[in-house]
Amino acid sequence: MALLLPIALFTGGLVAGMLLWSAIGGVPWMRRLSGAEYVRLHRFWSPRFDPLGPIAVVVTAAADLALLTAGTAREARPALTVAVAALTGVIIVSAARAAPLKRRVTALDPDRLPDDFAARDPRAAWQRWNLIRTVLAVGAFAANTVAVGLLLPA
Repeated sequence: MALLLPIALFTGGLVAGMLLWSAIGGVPWMRRLSGAEYVRLHRFWSPRFDPLGPIAVVVTAAADLALLTAGTAREARPALTVAVAALTGVIIVSAARAAPLKRRVTALDPDRLPDDFAARDPRAAWQRWNLIRTVLAVGAFAANTVAVGLLLPA
């Protein structure tokens, strides 16, 4: 347990920080770009955030789940349960919504966008799903922070 909690807090902080940065800075910036510039930027950012983001989410969820099943102090179990549930939500939204959108965008040739790109522009959907992931990740980080407070000796 002594090692799992710092791991969960550290990796959960990475996830929350990356997604929060994206929600308040990255996505609004992407919304202002032309279609071609948007595709180029997504292609630039994607390999820099992957696989760190997905790995950090899974490591955090696994550490929290291990803490839950290892007989962690009763008072921290609700916070850890919230963290695991929120991280499960991040994983589901990422796999079902964000990742397919990202694959679709990064597969485009920015110099030859489809004629219907403006009509099918994925940025609004990306913003919505990214915001949901961000709220869940920040909630998980907050829950892990509460768990740390409950588990540390007074």
